[in-house]
Amino acid sequence: MKLKCITILFLLTTGFLCAQSDKNMATYEEMVHKTDEIYDSLVKIRRDLHRHPEISTQEERTSKIVAEYLGNLGLEVKTNIGGHGVVGILKGGKKGRKIAWRADMDAIKTNEPDVVSFSSKNKGIRHICGHDVHTTIGLGIANILSQQKNNLQGTVYFIFQPAEEMFTGAKDMIADGLFNIIEPDEIYGLHIGPETSGTINVKENELFAHTKTLEVKFKPSAHEKELENFMNTLLKGFVRNIEQKGSPWDIISKISDPKIGLTSKETIFKDYFILQGAGLGTHKGTTTYKASFLETDVQKVNDLPLAIKKQILNSKFKDSFISISYSKDYSATPINDPKLTKTASQTISSFYNKEMFKPLYGQVPYFGEDFIFYQQKVPGVFFFLGGSNIEKGIVAMPHSPNFAVDEKTIKYGVQSFASLLFERANRK
Repeated sequence: MKLKCITILFLLTTGFLCAQSDKNMATYEEMVHKTDEIYDSLVKIRRDLHRHPEISTQEERTSKIVAEYLGNLGLEVKTNIGGHGVVGILKGGKKGRKIAWRADMDAIKTNEPDVVSFSSKNKGIRHICGHDVHTTIGLGIANILSQQKNNLQGTVYFIFQPAEEMFTGAKDMIADGLFNIIEPDEIYGLHIGPETSGTINVKENELFAHTKTLEVKFKPSAHEKELENFMNTLLKGFVRNIEQKGSPWDIISKISDPKIGLTSKETIFKDYFILQGAGLGTHKGTTTYKASFLETDVQKVNDLPLAIKKQILNSKFKDSFISISYSKDYSATPINDPKLTKTASQTISSFYNKEMFKPLYGQVPYFGEDFIFYQQKVPGVFFFLGGSNIEKGIVAMPHSPNFAVDEKTIKYGVQSFASLLFERANRK
């Protein structure tokens, strides 16, 4: 079935707006119109950021643009938090809840040529993960809500984060006293995804698969090849539902498939173990077997070392066994608070085109997000916002060489999430 025109149906949908007072209906209608008015200026900001991308920890120019924009809106602005992090504080006219919104700012090193006319001027660096769009949407939301200050109850915090691509930015901001500056009750954020422009996707609990590297240490042995084959066979026994053959992109390309992708109840990404790579090496008198994998079930992640240890101790290699543990690699999957996810989903879908709001039934493989470090402090929800327009040849698959975004996505993101934050801040 062909999708309907992607629009925010504030005045045409039933339920949410119909239950609001005339004053609130006028407020949401005004927010939609104001977003239309600033849309062209937001596109200019996005294109400027795209032309001048900055890699992790070097977001100096971007942070200055963000700080100046927020200051001009009348927000209280804090800078240089955890590096080039910026926080804007919008206090409403009355007491209410404290809500945070996070946007990341950094770009990626790549020598692939840009696919848009406003191409990067910084050689070897591009925004191929959509953080220029994330930053722009964050500024747009701040703009719209600042115009509703007298109607806004409570406080909205805008966190503009550096170094997400290094998985250090969130931790650095927190370590530098972020939560001494802000005291949010809830936190929200988004990432551009490959669905149709304007589509909103979300799910409760884990959003990505857990990424882990297992390290098993043995005493040196003359039978290392046999040991490696034994361990490889052992780990392959845990593979289920999805087997990696060739490039990870062969699997990632299926996440938008309407029959088996993330938005299908029949998705192949609901329950899987993917063995990415494994091998044996000897260093300083210790033989170490390392295996990297993706797992959707955190309980199975926790149980795996013990299960493998038992099999090793029942094998011919039991006398060589020393230890088994996970290395200190990242396992950065946002874990969405179930109650807030349900509430936010109902709120957005009640004033957003329901056909474009699609829940996820599986977990995304191969990607991670340091938004989880905020969620460890404050309950929150992380969304995907579709950015593709297949008819125009625009495919918003993060980190792909031909990554591009339909810029109308900026409008959809600002309208829908400004309304969500307004609604959440005004809830008692």
